[in-house]
Amino acid sequence: ATPSGGMAPVATDPLVSGLTQADVRRGHPLRVAAVFAAASAVVLGIVAFLTYRLGLPDWVLWGAGVLLLIGLPIMLATGLHERRRAVARTTAVAITPVETGVSRWLTWRKALLGGALAFGGLTVLAAAYTAMRLLGIGPVGTLVASGALDERDRLILAGFENRTADSTLGPSLTEALRVDLSQSPALRLVDAADIADALRRMQRPVGETLTGDLAREVAERSGVKAVVVGQIDPVGSGYVLSASLLSAAEGRVLTAVRETADGPGALLDAIDRLSGKLRERIGESLVTIRANPPLEQVTTASLAALRKYSDGNRLVDLDRPEEAIPVLEEAIGLDSGFAMAYRKLAVAIENADAGRSRSVAAVMQAYRRRDRLPEVERELATAFYHATVDADPAREAAAYRAVLNRDPDNGTALNNLALLLTAERRYAEAESLAVRAQGTGSAASFFFHGFNAQVLQGRLEDARATVERALRALPPEAPAQLDFSGLLALGNRDLAGAERSFRELRQAQRGSGDWRRRTGDALGRIAETRGRLDEAARYHRENMEVSESRGLPQDYLSSAAQLALLELRYRNRPAEALAGLQSALATHPLDAMAPEDRPYLLLAQAYAAAGKAEQARRTLREYETAVPAGLRRGDRGAGLAYGRVLEAEGNLREAADAYRDAHERMGLCGNCGLFELAGVYDRRGQPDSARILLERIVATPSIIARFASEPYALAPSYKRLGELYEARGDRKRAADSYAKFVDLWKDADPELQPGVREVRQRLGRLAQEPGS
Repeated sequence: ATPSGGMAPVATDPLVSGLTQADVRRGHPLRVAAVFAAASAVVLGIVAFLTYRLGLPDWVLWGAGVLLLIGLPIMLATGLHERRRAVARTTAVAITPVETGVSRWLTWRKALLGGALAFGGLTVLAAAYTAMRLLGIGPVGTLVASGALDERDRLILAGFENRTADSTLGPSLTEALRVDLSQSPALRLVDAADIADALRRMQRPVGETLTGDLAREVAERSGVKAVVVGQIDPVGSGYVLSASLLSAAEGRVLTAVRETADGPGALLDAIDRLSGKLRERIGESLVTIRANPPLEQVTTASLAALRKYSDGNRLVDLDRPEEAIPVLEEAIGLDSGFAMAYRKLAVAIENADAGRSRSVAAVMQAYRRRDRLPEVERELATAFYHATVDADPAREAAAYRAVLNRDPDNGTALNNLALLLTAERRYAEAESLAVRAQGTGSAASFFFHGFNAQVLQGRLEDARATVERALRALPPEAPAQLDFSGLLALGNRDLAGAERSFRELRQAQRGSGDWRRRTGDALGRIAETRGRLDEAARYHRENMEVSESRGLPQDYLSSAAQLALLELRYRNRPAEALAGLQSALATHPLDAMAPEDRPYLLLAQAYAAAGKAEQARRTLREYETAVPAGLRRGDRGAGLAYGRVLEAEGNLREAADAYRDAHERMGLCGNCGLFELAGVYDRRGQPDSARILLERIVATPSIIARFASEPYALAPSYKRLGELYEARGDRKRAADSYAKFVDLWKDADPELQPGVREVRQRLGRLAQEPGS
């Protein structure tokens, strides 16, 4: 009691509960920051997933990040105020903090509700943007949604207008934009062949630069709605790049986009951003745009390397692979990680027959870097690996079909899948793909594979039309102009016409070692078909000289083996044939070249034909040991070598199996293996089986067979068929076959003329017989 009789204040115990203590801990700044960070990571992950899976615009993800950054200080302040309130509740003597106008909003309930409302607003904005884009409403509406363009409409890409001092930038940037736009599933670029046809109708040069005005005129003439025009301007040390989509009829700007680059090294990144914006405005899903990494990750970060790649690619398309090889090597020298340049280099080496080991090495470089590539180019690198190194047709086809699922107009996938299907004797499917490829570009190979598939189906008039389209699409100086003329003549067995074309081509391309080799091989085989052995031998020797000048010892040995086979087939002089072969091997021993390059199979055939069965078998065993299994699987004609060795060993049953396997695997040839198999049937006393095969040889058209098997098989097939028909009493068909043999070898070398005279005498006897 106090002196006045009052009572002293009594201290009370703190009013603390477990719930209050939890509130105090919950409001600690470190705890609030940790919980907020974890929640933010979850929210950003969900928003990112929805953005990339649903094709929402990038600003949705950025907006979510901004809202979370704004929310962090709000949550920290709310935590501090809630902590103070909880502390105030722990004692009766504590003064409850005064709630001001701002602090009364800083409660957990209101803060969480505010966050939910903010994200709800972001969701509404994203939904409205997406709806407007898909419906073609307002400035964000796509051209496809608004009806200005249709899905997969064709567009013409004009050359970049170059306002800089570097004259090479225009073509390089045009090619870079073409590469990127070609990966879009929402649009199609008009191919070079159609543009060339339009320019011819306009009486303009085929190779004329496609300016914006010229592109619009071509578009109008071709029924194309719009053209893409680009421009590059210097700004200080950097550049401004712009691209516009113009209506062909009026020149009205349908959409325009712009990007900047700080310098030459940033140009490819700017082109990639520019094309991404353009593709988005046209109407491509943001999902597919994001699926393509930036161009510098796809191809190269070096603009100079891209220029070289573009030049090399054009040379390959024009069937000038030997010239393309050093250009593509320069591209790789500028960027050693340039995966697609390695792949194209492998194609050029293979087309120029410049060394299997070099081609394999380049394929492997591209394949090792495939993870850097976007889906389309990754699958192209994978497919070419399975076509050349691993020889797995199923995986090769799967990779090319994956490309076509993503990009239905990919010319490379269409062309190479057509080649694969032709090898599998699926000629109609191959033709369909090759024709589609011709609609995407004017590469010579696109036309050849369509032409070849048509010939193999016996549709020679359609093949002629394909050749005529190729001649219109290709520039006059392209070697394929004369090459196609010669091939068409061969398809019709017009050997004289083919010879004229190849001689003219040889003269026109006399500075090219590759084309000297190709034309020498063609002319040598035509000469052999017509019985002109000395001329055929001369071309083989010239090819040996060409091989020396090109530094290709494997080709030198292959030509030497062909010379030996020529001696053995017609003159039966094994000693001379083997002496020539040993001389060539002394000049270029097998162990001095890469195992992949060694012509084991041809050497084995030559040894077998010379009666050296044991040496031929040793050669095959060395082939099996030295050459990797994947590459051996790719040697579709290996069965011919094995069959001839087995036949030399006297094993006719297994030889027949080997010839059948070779025939089945050599669909590109059509007839290869049948002559050898017919010979086995003859030796086994099965003339009817032999006759059926020989009839197929002389009746079935095939371009590859004209080079591969007919030089040594056609004349003997005619003669043997005449004998078989005569033995059956079919004088009319016998006379017809004999007459074709005589016509084929009427100008044969003198040493073959006794055989021609003998057949003439048979023809005379048949003509004198009653009923003939």
